[in-house]
Amino acid sequence: MEGEFTNYCKQYYQLLVQLDKQETRFNNLLANALPYTGQTDVGELDAIINCNRKIQKVRKQADETIAARQKTAKIILQILAYFEIPPNTRLTCQIPGEMELEVWADDESTVHCLKTKTLDPLEDDPNIITIHLTDSDFVWRDEEDD
Repeated sequence: MEGEFTNYCKQYYQLLVQLDKQETRFNNLLANALPYTGQTDVGELDAIINCNRKIQKVRKQADETIAARQKTAKIILQILAYFEIPPNTRLTCQIPGEMELEVWADDESTVHCLKTKTLDPLEDDPNIITIHLTDSDFVWRDEEDD
């Protein structure tokens, strides 16, 4: 079973990976966007509009991922502060059957997360029930929530 801090570390890493993919997709779409070069055919303009909508949608998804990453980083920083863990102290984190991570915050309170090892998947045991939590299952009280 994974603990609360482990779940935040895992979530932060997954958000980093997701954001990297979204930023790559956004940059590819932007580089290949249909330009307006004086077209007067409405069908061509519709294609340009459709292309721009796709770009905007991917940018919005990336922005939402950035916001989720920042929120998760804030929680990780709160936990590090609570335990008075000094900057640049690398904490190891193991997600059973998935990976090992190193997590730390630098002197500027930027959270870093590095995957150090891929673990072999756990064997399926019919007597074990696995529950996967989503973002909405995590609760860490912010000072602003009071």
